[in-house]
Amino acid sequence: MNPRIAYLGAPLLTFAYGVIRLLSEHGPGLAWTTGHLAFLVALGLYAVVLLDLGRHTHTGFTVVGLLGLAAFAAQFLIDLVVGFLSADRAEMGDLFGQVYDVPGLEVVVRVAGPPLFYVALFAMLTHLAIRRLVPFWIPASVLVASVLPAIELDLLPISAAIILVAFSMTVREIVDLEPARP
Repeated sequence: MNPRIAYLGAPLLTFAYGVIRLLSEHGPGLAWTTGHLAFLVALGLYAVVLLDLGRHTHTGFTVVGLLGLAAFAAQFLIDLVVGFLSADRAEMGDLFGQVYDVPGLEVVVRVAGPPLFYVALFAMLTHLAIRRLVPFWIPASVLVASVLPAIELDLLPISAAIILVAFSMTVREIVDLEPARP
């Protein structure tokens, strides 16, 4: 896959999910399914981004980022299944309660796991900025974009737009570079 598609497609699909989420009622149905599928595809594209960035940074960052993406994917797959099995928001709440009663699951897939992606992405971009392969504003903007949804999930479209701008510049700076050693 051309990495350019991933760098631009991941934040665009994240933006789409954020907008669908804002405009929907957060319950089972077409909007729930469409938004979650868009975000799952975005996660796959973010994996391509991490692997591409990994050509220029430490492998450990890539592994941590992929673990975060796996946690995100698990969360969104659970959301999709619960959405398919539920008739309404109340039933979804009951099913989520049953699923997340599994000891440790909520911590892994909702609390501790997903931030690993953002930490790794920030670390990789910071490493590239230190090596002067990207400007320092790129990791700084990705850090801000990473924090916004944690403050308020409704800020996800703004976060995705910031990442899109940062990634568009990252593509310009490093995608065409030859693989480099950290």
